[in-house]
Amino acid sequence: MADSLVGRTVLIARDPVRAEGLKLRLTSLGAEVLVCPVTATESGDEVALDAAVTAISSFDWVIVTSVNAVNALADVAQRRGVNLSSAEIRWAAVGRATAAALAELGVIAAMPPEDHSAAGLVAAMAGLATPGALRRVLLPQADLAAPILADGLRAAGFDVTTVTAYRTVPADIDQAIAKAWASGAIDAAVIAAPSAARQIAAQLHPDAPVTVVAIGKSTATAARECGFQRVIVADDSTDEALTAAVCKALGKH
Repeated sequence: MADSLVGRTVLIARDPVRAEGLKLRLTSLGAEVLVCPVTATESGDEVALDAAVTAISSFDWVIVTSVNAVNALADVAQRRGVNLSSAEIRWAAVGRATAAALAELGVIAAMPPEDHSAAGLVAAMAGLATPGALRRVLLPQADLAAPILADGLRAAGFDVTTVTAYRTVPADIDQAIAKAWASGAIDAAVIAAPSAARQIAAQLHPDAPVTVVAIGKSTATAARECGFQRVIVADDSTDEALTAAVCKALGKH
């Protein structure tokens, strides 16, 4: 794959720290890489999250769907003096990055689904619900989270408590990147969340000749709904899988 992306420009629409590993991989293949977060996170429902973390042992499961949710839990736990790794509960995570963030806290996800999506997690947990006996689940999530996970778990027989762990707000796209996008200089954009797809569509032009490499089916669906015509889904959320997806999207192997 040496130099397979020479002459190509790739936008990574996420926080520079989260983008660093992918940027290094793409740069090593000759790509010019632009990094620009299009959303930012703010505190969620602090009162409800504090109460949930303080009483975390009263739940049977805690399900996290993003690194941001893990970080929000960790911040509250540190402030309230709660040791998440010693709580007698089970954890589940959507996505390898989320599971890795939990592992950094000493928490091992008991159920990382093979299908790294909300639907995949619901399917994996559906067989665990005991008829007539609800199992208590804490679901800390973004304010913009789709209801598919909470609704699916309830339908499977779980008693779900949702808490807004963080809020997603727009971040202005750098004008230099906006000009490059408008001029057709950007060949591919790596988008990690539905909210990011919507922000790019709102601030830029979804009809530009840019191929979207989406992390997850929900992000791909949002991108298509926003008007992006060229959308592919990476096989996984790892930097290696995203690099392979970008090479595939740009016709290089």
